[in-house]
Amino acid sequence: MVMQTLTFLAVLLASLRALAAPTPPIRTWGASYGLAAMVPPSKVLSARQGAVVTPPPCVAINPPPDEEATEERFSKFADEFIVKKNLTAAFEYISSTYTNHDSLAEDGPDAALDVLGPLWDSTQITPLRTAFGGDQGWLNYEASGLGEVVDRFRWEAGCIVEHWDQGETFPGDFSKRDE
Repeated sequence: MVMQTLTFLAVLLASLRALAAPTPPIRTWGASYGLAAMVPPSKVLSARQGAVVTPPPCVAINPPPDEEATEERFSKFADEFIVKKNLTAAFEYISSTYTNHDSLAEDGPDAALDVLGPLWDSTQITPLRTAFGGDQGWLNYEASGLGEVVDRFRWEAGCIVEHWDQGETFPGDFSKRDE
């Protein structure tokens, strides 16, 4: 009887331990970035473990906002992205048609979250400056492990639709900037 009880408890505890354990790493994405590429855990485990929650994509505003209103949206995005480091709130500004012009990255907000999600909380960010002109915004910041970064984002109808980060320079005088 004691042996049967111990066997039952061992099986029960093993089953419960499997439910509580995080999903094991599976190499699927991010390998080209030199990152420990892993599949995110299930939604239940993600919520419990504080992982990034994927927001719905930005919906184009009709009629499109003017440059001043778009710059205000860019400022809110910049604050969430590099000051508060809240990827969920920042990605509310990214369109489902988002194009990433980094040759090592896939398009779409989910691909960007897959890369940034596991790293962003532990990355030290020092905001340096931002700029906005026309339909484009620039973020300039120091990121631990990467050095100085300049991200350029193109906005359309109130949403980010394109991103560049390779070889970007922070703009000088907007009236002298080449398009």
